Amino acid sequence: MTVTNTQGTALSGVHVEVLGTSDRSGDTNSTGQLSLTAMQAGTYRLRFSGDQVVTFEKEVVLRAGQITNLDVALNIAARRPEPPPPPPAPEPAAPVKEPVGPVGEPRTLSIVEMIERELIPGNQPRRDSIVSCSGNARSTLVQLNQDQAERLYDAADVTYYVIAGEGTAKMNGRDSMLVAGSFVSVPRGTPHSLARRGRRPLIMLTTVSGTPCEEAR
Repeated sequence: MTVTNTQGTALSGVHVEVLGTSDRSGDTNSTGQLSLTAMQAGTYRLRFSGDQVVTFEKEVVLRAGQITNLDVALNIAARRPEPPPPPPAPEPAAPVKEPVGPVGEPRTLSIVEMIERELIPGNQPRRDSIVSCSGNARSTLVQLNQDQAERLYDAADVTYYVIAGEGTAKMNGRDSMLVAGSFVSVPRGTPHSLARRGRRPLIMLTTVSGTPCEEAR
């Protein structure tokens, strides 16, 4: 048999299956031909398939003592479109820059002298005096005559260093005694409160880290 396209061009590599009294199979050669021998007489179904052609089936009757020459013209299969290229990988997101406050000046000062100069009066509940402020760190001299209500900093860490007086710090439902020299570290997101104990004001050096300074010092 000879297998061609509809324009008469020989097709190689077409797979042919012969089903019937004598089953056979094979592929066409470079000239589009395939020879099958020792076939018994009878009715056969031929199936032509391949990547380049549309699958085609044909029924053929072989008679005893005769050579059957078969010409088959196949339709060329439509070329499959190339798959689209994968979309480009997304650009990595630019890192989000946290806001940073203005840079302050280098400072050296005496906290003791600052307390003497700005000591809180007995009738004033609270006094805050800025010690330094640069970038995202602010240090403040805090003097309490009354309890400090509960506070929470979502984006800043806070430390307290007790300079004078006595009091308590409450975090996570637990009270801790404060005396001169006590240090308290409060991570961001932690509610806390401070209370004065005794007759003298509770004086602390407080540093807030994480929020921009409003004014550099």
